[in-house]
Formats: sequence, structure tokens, C-alpha cells
Amino acid sequence: MKSSAAGVENRRREESGEDGQLQLPPGWIRVRLPIDVDAIAGYLMKTVPDFGTSLSGGPVQILQSDNGMSNPTYMLWREKTPHKKYVVRKKPPGKLLPSAHQVEREYRAMKALEGKIPVPKCHVLCEDTSFLGVPFYVMDFVEGRVLDDDRLAGWTPDDRSALYADMVDVLAKLHSVDPASVGLGKHGKSGNYAFRQLKTWGRMYDMADPTIEANKTKHDYAPEVLAMGSDMRRLARELKILAETAVNEETTIVHGDYRLGNLMLHPQKPEIVAVLDWEISTLGHPLSDLAYCMSPWETPGVFLPGGVEEGFLPQGVPSEDEFIAAYCNKRGIQRFSQREWEFWKALNWFRKAAIVHGVYARALAGNAGSSSALQKGYLFTFCVERGLVSLGMTPGAPKL
Repeated sequence: MKSSAAGVENRRREESGEDGQLQLPPGWIRVRLPIDVDAIAGYLMKTVPDFGTSLSGGPVQILQSDNGMSNPTYMLWREKTPHKKYVVRKKPPGKLLPSAHQVEREYRAMKALEGKIPVPKCHVLCEDTSFLGVPFYVMDFVEGRVLDDDRLAGWTPDDRSALYADMVDVLAKLHSVDPASVGLGKHGKSGNYAFRQLKTWGRMYDMADPTIEANKTKHDYAPEVLAMGSDMRRLARELKILAETAVNEETTIVHGDYRLGNLMLHPQKPEIVAVLDWEISTLGHPLSDLAYCMSPWETPGVFLPGGVEEGFLPQGVPSEDEFIAAYCNKRGIQRFSQREWEFWKALNWFRKAAIVHGVYARALAGNAGSSSALQKGYLFTFCVERGLVSLGMTPGAPKL
């Protein structure tokens, strides 16, 4: 479908909002990374009947998401039917790592879980690169809010309580789904999840350490990051022992990044209308999701005292014990041992430490994507210390 020069200019003005008609909803911006609108509109007309045609619905309007920029995301609708909005989520252009930007995995997980937990309705996955140059999928646009403030500042205690209760309910429902029954039996490996996580993140840490050593004169904090290596290894050794002695094997579907910032909330009500960002979902141990979700309870300056701001537990937010009790009740399971829980909390910090350690290494080498990547050196030491504290160990002693 070819466009005239005038048509291209009109489309550009529609996409950018220069005609003054587009109202930018929260979380959406004018298009910064262009896509072939004619190609995607033609595809949607063939695969999503309600999308309509230019005759029935008018010109295509488009905005780009300002969140989740790992995979560029767009909202499209017809000018005459603004109530029918669709979201196109695609891989970014250029050469990609084989395991990164898995929009296919994301689509299949949400499609399989429709009706089980709140997820957007998914219409079609397109792996034919002739349309946009990369694979993409199409889902319904879900009206709502995405928040990152775990304290829910400005909320009433009742509303906070209702939302956190819904977070527990949705997570428990996800972990109660039989993977094979929804076609996700091969969504990942079954068993030995704790050991596989330790191996994966330990390897990631080891791969980045030589880069920091080679570039340690470029940043004053690099020697301290290297000195934390002994604590990182202490943490890894203790986690391996606990994985052998304290972890009860269980396999469920895990989201991998279940947190407030990946939940679409109702525009007015304290309830979840969609769980987003499923690209690292897999088969794994459910307590890994629970520990990750409960990071705020372990973080000074959020729900613990300390940090830049004094932490506290806002009225309506459940305590750690209350959150866990509600989760176990919803799943109909017995409370797990405290030692096992300490393992999953510490593994959560070990994983975070390995991730930010790698980002810091890339920053020192000069190939990090963010100008703030050097700050990850400070975050690395924080994560290692929190992991040790979760196990009742003292950071910095002994140095082995």
C-alpha cells in the first residue's frame, strides 16, 4: 500500500499530534520510533475484523507507549471508532540476542492465560517479518493506570488494602494454573529451578567481573565493587547449601517480573485489570515470584526504615506475614518454612546483584545504553548486603 507525499505528511501530523486533535493519555507519547502504519493497518484489517477500514472507521490514529521500551509498543485506532483501540507490541530493530525481546513468549503466555487471570485479550502473533521487519503481536488496549509507587501515596488505607489483596489473589491464581492444561507445559524446564537460577546468575556475575577489573581506574567506586566479590561468593555458597537442604521442589508458571509497575490498574478502582510484560515468564518455583513481588518489604526507604527517605508500612499495606498468609490461604497450601523463605528472598537479591553488576561492567567498558549505568555500582553493593541480611549474615565479615 503506497502513500502519496501529501498522505505521508498528513499521516505524520496525525501520528505526532501536530493537528492538535490527539489527547495524550498517561503513559503514551507521540511516535518516536516510526513504524510502517500502512503495513500494520493493512494487516489489522485482514486479521482483526473490528479494526475496520478507512471507509468505515476513518484514518488510523497512533501513539507510542512511554513504558516498556525494551519492546516498542503502539496504540492504534480508527478516528471514527475511538472506543476500539488495539496495541501492537514488536521487537526492536537491529541485531538482537537470541534470548532477548521475546514477544512470541509474551503473546503465548497471555493467550494461554486468558480467563485464568487478568490479561489483555490477544488477537494474533505475526512472525512474518515482511510487514514490520520484526515479529509482533496484537492485543486489545486496556484502559487503566500503571503506578510505580509501592506506598500508594495519596490512597486511602481501604484502597491500599484492597489493591494488595488483589495482588495476592492474582499471583495465587497464576501459580494455581496447571501449565499443561493451558498449553504451557513446555514454557520452560521443570524442576531444579533454584539450582538453575544460582548457576545462571552466578555465571552472569563471573562474566562481568573481569571487565570491571580491567577498567577499575575509570570510576572511583570500582575497587569497592571488586572488594564486594568476597561477599557475593559467600552469599552464593550459602544459597547453594540452602538449595540442597531447605527448598521444597515445586513447578508452576512464574511471571518473573510480578510487581506493581507491571500491573494495569482500573482507572478508578483499586483492582488489577491486566498483568503485563510476560517476556521472561517461564516454568519455575512460585516462591521466586512471591519473593520478587515482596522486595519492597525488604528494602530500606520503602517499607523498611532507612535509605534516602525513612521507610514505613503505610496504613492498609499488609505486613510480610499477612501477605504470605493470604497467599498461602488463596492457594490452599501450608505455610512454607522460614528457612526456605529466607532462601528465596536472598536469591532474589543475588539475582538483582548479578544484573546490576553486569550493567555496571558495561558502563565501565563504555557500551552501556544508559547514562545512569555507573550508578549501578552502588546498587550492586546494596543488593549483596540485602541478600546476606536476608540470611542473617553480616556483610563484610568474614572476608574469605
